[in-house]
Amino acid sequence: MGRAKALVVWGTGSGVGKSLFAAGLLRHFKRLGLEAAPFKAQNMANHARVVRGGEMASAQWLQALAAGVEPEVRMNPVLVKPFGERGAQVVVWGKVDPFLSGLPWKERRPHLEAPVREALEGLLAEYDLLVLEGAGSPVERNLWPDLPNLRVAEWADAKALLVADVDQGGALGALYGTWALLGEHRKRLIGFAFNKFRGDLELLKPAYALLRDWTGLPVLGTLPLLPLALPEEDGFRYRQPAGNGPKVALLRYPHAANLDEFWPLSELAQVVYAHSPEEAEGAWLLILPGSRLPARDLPWLRAFLPLIQRHLEAGKPVLAVCGGAEMLSEALLDEEGVEERGHFPGLGLLPYRVRMAREKTVERRRVRLRGLSGYWGRLEGLEVEGYEIHHGQGLPLFHQEGSLLATWLHGLLENPGVQKALFGREARGLEEGLEALADALERHLDLRALHRALGLTGRVFPASPTGAKAPDVDPPPPPGLVLLLGGAKSGKSRFAQRLAGPFATLIATAEARDEEMAEKIRRHQEERPPTWETLEEPLDLPGALKRARHPTVVVDCLTLWVANLMERGLDPLLEARRFLSAVEESGKRVIAVSNEVGMGIVPQNPFARRYRDLLGQVNALLAEAAQEAYLLVAGRALPLGGGKVPAQEAKRPGSHGGEPGPGRSRDPGP
Repeated sequence: MGRAKALVVWGTGSGVGKSLFAAGLLRHFKRLGLEAAPFKAQNMANHARVVRGGEMASAQWLQALAAGVEPEVRMNPVLVKPFGERGAQVVVWGKVDPFLSGLPWKERRPHLEAPVREALEGLLAEYDLLVLEGAGSPVERNLWPDLPNLRVAEWADAKALLVADVDQGGALGALYGTWALLGEHRKRLIGFAFNKFRGDLELLKPAYALLRDWTGLPVLGTLPLLPLALPEEDGFRYRQPAGNGPKVALLRYPHAANLDEFWPLSELAQVVYAHSPEEAEGAWLLILPGSRLPARDLPWLRAFLPLIQRHLEAGKPVLAVCGGAEMLSEALLDEEGVEERGHFPGLGLLPYRVRMAREKTVERRRVRLRGLSGYWGRLEGLEVEGYEIHHGQGLPLFHQEGSLLATWLHGLLENPGVQKALFGREARGLEEGLEALADALERHLDLRALHRALGLTGRVFPASPTGAKAPDVDPPPPPGLVLLLGGAKSGKSRFAQRLAGPFATLIATAEARDEEMAEKIRRHQEERPPTWETLEEPLDLPGALKRARHPTVVVDCLTLWVANLMERGLDPLLEARRFLSAVEESGKRVIAVSNEVGMGIVPQNPFARRYRDLLGQVNALLAEAAQEAYLLVAGRALPLGGGKVPAQEAKRPGSHGGEPGPGRSRDPGP
């Protein structure tokens, strides 16, 4: 297997949707039959999952599910879990690294490059495609050299998509500003995408043209604000619509962690993220989630103690998970300062004392629930899956105290059997959400541009294992010659650019012999897509064709090429035949631009008359060999010899439509 292709999803900032874009793209590539995998060099989050090798960020866990591959720690080699304002726990390849956790950020960074690159190179060697997620913004230039955005994109030779959040406001300025600050790294960009839009899309459409005019890059589309029940990286940027069901209050203490495990509640219940006891009043179920620093969250939670006691006295259920259960114990003991040094009295609702151990428990679990009664008895006998991730010791895996169920096990509510037992129905599940996310990306974005940039065009992919119809992938450009004729300023070059698309090689035959020609060349360069390769070659077209990297080549123009040949005493007809042989051997689609000079005034100069005649003969020779030929008149493309205007051109004002003729491919449309 060769080295994988790579696409990096950059954002204009945190929370703009990089994680969901990456997940949706991975599901899209899975549908195409590609072996794809996620990668985020460094993630800062308190939401983690236990996978093969240790713990990784929940976002990359979800992305691995989207790609249909087993999550593993190489997909997120560095996870930074903040300790409030006093530091962070650094997890490298799934394991806590005490040495790095104790270093300041600037001193820590040089130690991270080696494990990040090792993980990246390993994945690049094993997969067809990697979708990299950037961190924050790639243009925090005060932090350059930027490891999770720019350095890994360089190592993977990744193409880039830049995403902005319309819902936050300022998306147009954020995209342009990020592009402007990227400097030499702009070369990786394929285009832009807007996310979380609601309202009339026509109000946003003018931004597409502005961005293209300013940057030369396209907007690939706009994703609307999607009501998907998928876990988000920090759990609280976007509120899901209230589900139908009982009121469930999830107590949102300052250092709450692993909140993503409660994603099913957005569908099964009316969820309230309670910051005060008043917000939790009237709830049927109280949930105390995990906590990154339970000792610091205890003072906040004490204000809820009367509410929790009344709730339990009424026989209503309370679920306390991991750090939430630790705070309900008699005491928290942390003599070594693993999380917060000291002895902290708990709320006393559980008959246990919790001691913080330096060795962290990180383990996936499958257990059968036994010994439950009352409300929680409906879970009796169920086999459930989840994971442990904690420093605390001293609590059983499960313990029931009246209507209070305390557990170390994260992910209990993600089990369909538990959902059905507690809520009478199952959440639709992550698979349905991921499918809907991929559907939305395929419907609202021009993913063909990504296919072209990643070299996916022309590949044959197996059918989806689920039987779903895979989206169309751009076919390779049909090989052969396309000839564009016309007078000066007739629109030949622009038409050639539209036919060629965003990725082509231009063979430029012009030489800047005077200021007027130099200015003309400069204008053409500004109008040309920045993704094109340019080869300056006034004479040797066959040689330039061999050097061209792209499967589509534009020769602009034959008019100057014939003049250059005549000035050097070369035979244009002989050279034209050599060129035609090179086109056939190359297997490329070659779009040749030439002036039609034979319809004007007969020149008085014999050399000029000879030039006019030779150019006419060269045009005729190429037209005879061309699969397609067009005459451009006042910007209109008129097909010659039975060819028809391509579908996308037929839609343009002033163009003549028609069905594709023999030897031509149909444009698959957007």
